[in-house]
Amino acid sequence: MTTKFIIIQLLDIIAWALLIFSYYRENRKEIIFYQIVATVLYSLHYYFLGALSGLYICIFEIVRDYMYYVTDDDKDKYIFICSLPVYGVLVGYMYKNIYDLLPIISCMLAGWSLTKKRNIIILCAVIEYVLWVIYDITVLSYTGAFTDGLVALANIILLFNKKLFKEDEKLSSLFNK
Repeated sequence: MTTKFIIIQLLDIIAWALLIFSYYRENRKEIIFYQIVATVLYSLHYYFLGALSGLYICIFEIVRDYMYYVTDDDKDKYIFICSLPVYGVLVGYMYKNIYDLLPIISCMLAGWSLTKKRNIIILCAVIEYVLWVIYDITVLSYTGAFTDGLVALANIILLFNKKLFKEDEKLSSLFNK
């Protein structure tokens, strides 16, 4: 292993720690802030790996999430709607194989979930990070696959936290049937 490869993997681990930390924030804006910082590190990680699909999605997520962060919550759905054509462009530009769609699907789900309450963000994150695990394996980001798997697991644990269920009766009823 080269020093460059080790640094690339360390960027992923630091980003992962920030991402996990973000989901434990109570405030949606705090979640978004820490996710922006983590995504900057993920962008560097994918850039140095030469994983362009992951890089382009991360850059788009930084811009989109920054817009969520600086606008009022009631305008977030408009930001998401305006971002939909960008997903189409990304598919057209990046598609080389089926695995290139996984970051795009994850990004769309994240974009939608960030317009919702914390518990929906966490529920969608489980799905998002399973998709990223599959993508990471295909681009040889082994620490990415491991850390994204841990993000999915951490969010599953959060979902079963009784305090989170109390925040939203509808989400609670999904798991209590």
